[in-house]
Amino acid sequence: GACVMAEFELKEVLPIEAENRTPVHIPQPMQMIDAAVRAGADMATLEKLFALQERYEANEARKQYVSALAAFKAQGLRVHKDRTVNQGSGRPSYKHATLSNIIETIAPALAEHGLSATWSTSQEPHGITVTCILRHAAGHMESVSLTGQPDAGPGRNNIQAIGSTITYLQRYTLMAITGVAASDQDDDGTGNHAAAHYVTK
Repeated sequence: GACVMAEFELKEVLPIEAENRTPVHIPQPMQMIDAAVRAGADMATLEKLFALQERYEANEARKQYVSALAAFKAQGLRVHKDRTVNQGSGRPSYKHATLSNIIETIAPALAEHGLSATWSTSQEPHGITVTCILRHAAGHMESVSLTGQPDAGPGRNNIQAIGSTITYLQRYTLMAITGVAASDQDDDGTGNHAAAHYVTK
């Protein structure tokens, strides 16, 4: 009776519907805005649609940033230490990669993938903070910050001590945000990371 007929309909109709199903097209926000303008939508509706468009563009830019950074990292660039630092008698010397060497090594590859790095610096009572900002051509950016005390080494005046710390922090924030390592990478030459700490934004 009715039960047999229902079974037959399910068996016969459902596979046919599945075969003829077309992909659902989800309009992009700009298409929705265009349709809303044509339909005479009010300002409140248009503002919501423009906010949706901004979120959509930001998400697309973030995806492009992630893809570009992954492609850059896939190159496996390593920076060679090019400077030896002599700490004086009785203390071991150590090597590190200079900031100019790091930039010369990785900047062309970053640019190839639409990436570029800049820094911002601030000085507070608790120390000097350097933030490295990595930007992608599509507009997305991310940053890594490090904070340290002025490097009051032998023979350095106050300004030189600040400059030394800024350069040090620029080196390590750039390597941190790009994922690049220096061959036999050192820390601060003493094996002690207490002078700096990470703050990722």
